Amino acid sequence: MKRSIAPWGLAFLALACACLAAAGQQGEPKLSSTPLTAEQLAVYRAVLHGWMENEVRVVNLADITEPVRTSGAMSDEFCAKGLDLEPVSPSLVHRFRAQDLPQLGSDKIVLVDPEQQAKDIAEKDPERTIGKGRSIEDTARYRLDHGQVTLSEIRFSKDHNFAIVAYGFRCGGHCGNGGAAVLEKKDGIWQRKNQCNGWISSG
Repeated sequence: MKRSIAPWGLAFLALACACLAAAGQQGEPKLSSTPLTAEQLAVYRAVLHGWMENEVRVVNLADITEPVRTSGAMSDEFCAKGLDLEPVSPSLVHRFRAQDLPQLGSDKIVLVDPEQQAKDIAEKDPERTIGKGRSIEDTARYRLDHGQVTLSEIRFSKDHNFAIVAYGFRCGGHCGNGGAAVLEKKDGIWQRKNQCNGWISSG
């Protein structure tokens, strides 16, 4: 005997499939088709300058931003407290292009593929070779030379006088640090106001 599905059953299945599809799309970053604006690049420049102004090594910058997370550091309870922020898409990301580098203000920045760089760091993590011919100093130098910097999408205030960016430096096991920077635009120039929710990798 051939069974038929009741109309309410079909509706339930259609709704379930739609929900699963939406959940899958929400969890996958969507690369914006538009380049970063001059204002966005000015914000990123202020973050990089304030965080690494004394850096003399090459900076490996992930060429894709990370999605905004409205919980944690960038939530109303932490960095965003007291700011009237624009709504954001939790899955949208942007790509840094070679032509954006001059606006980031450093000739030491090299754009890297974040997935490939993370894979290389994991595979060549010198922590495993300490005591096997590599000194602690060599290990630290290697990690600084090969670790990568990541920057999140920007959360702007509605008047575009404030911005929040999460940042991180990842360089292998037990190696990394980051946090979030709150910036303010004064006389047309973005400046770091404070930072919050700092972290240091311990594993």
